[in-house]
Amino acid sequence: MVLGFDPSLTSSGFSYTDVDGKVHTGVIKPKSIRGVERLIFIRDSLASILKVQDFRLIAYEGYSMGGRNQVGRFFDIGELGGVLKSFAIERGFDILLVPPTNLKQFATERGNAKKPDITQAVASVWGYNVKQNDEADAFILMKMGEAYLSRRVCRAYSQVRRESLTKCSKIKGQSN
Repeated sequence: MVLGFDPSLTSSGFSYTDVDGKVHTGVIKPKSIRGVERLIFIRDSLASILKVQDFRLIAYEGYSMGGRNQVGRFFDIGELGGVLKSFAIERGFDILLVPPTNLKQFATERGNAKKPDITQAVASVWGYNVKQNDEADAFILMKMGEAYLSRRVCRAYSQVRRESLTKCSKIKGQSN
């Protein structure tokens, strides 16, 4: 089982398929919480999701720092990444780090796709409708994780989509 996770300080998306084959997507929104309290809220929300079932892998979108010139925000994003990755790794979960461009390439077969293109691809390629961009990203991350774990699943995708997996890196969870 794979958890797709799109980390964000304001709206983290998640997606997974349960043992009955039903897809679940949603977002974690800390609302007005800031600072360390926000990091704890997001971490604890992730912990609750991880208790739902036995996940083999967390497909996690890597940092996207483009477009904003706010140094303080970069530190906040880095802190969130450190908190979430160390939490998952210490609990034995493997993490597949997916660069944002590769997520876009897997979704749309173009590395420069916009958010609406990804949402559209989730609906047109996979037949699943999402409410928000964060859920769409998490859904694609889940699909990437499934392809990463299964050669059979991976072979079903186009060459372009398979190539998007080559730039991903895996962090091994600690053994308990």
